[in-house]
Amino acid sequence: MEAALKEQGYIQFKKSNVALVVFLTFITLGIYLGYWFLNRKSTFNGIHQKNHIPFKWWWLFTIYLVLSFLFNFIGSAFLTPYGLSFFNSIDTIISFYFLGILYFSVFRVKDLIEEETNEGVFKPWMLVLFHVWYLQYKMNRLEGIGRDSHAA
Repeated sequence: MEAALKEQGYIQFKKSNVALVVFLTFITLGIYLGYWFLNRKSTFNGIHQKNHIPFKWWWLFTIYLVLSFLFNFIGSAFLTPYGLSFFNSIDTIISFYFLGILYFSVFRVKDLIEEETNEGVFKPWMLVLFHVWYLQYKMNRLEGIGRDSHAA
């Protein structure tokens, strides 16, 4: 069925269990959020050729999150207390940039999907509270988006 939808010019979203997405986000301490965006890059680019989502930044933040994850477990073995506090302060600053890119990307995906469907699919306050989880929930419910839906 997916191949038939692609032949007709429809874009099919990858469906994932929302509970699994939430679980993986907590277990990986946020690393899965970067993976989620990078894994769906071709789908989002298929909706609209202009790149609205900064995927290069997502690569950078995903790599940073992996390094930060490792650092939090083995950093105390290599650093003095001063070094730990220095890296913790950098981690705090970069965390705010991460939240900024997360919400920027979530609302860009919202705009892409609503522009293609010509209807308000998402509630903005739900995106603020549940970001990628709410996006995945709504994307699971969408059957397919046609590329020539604007022509009708």
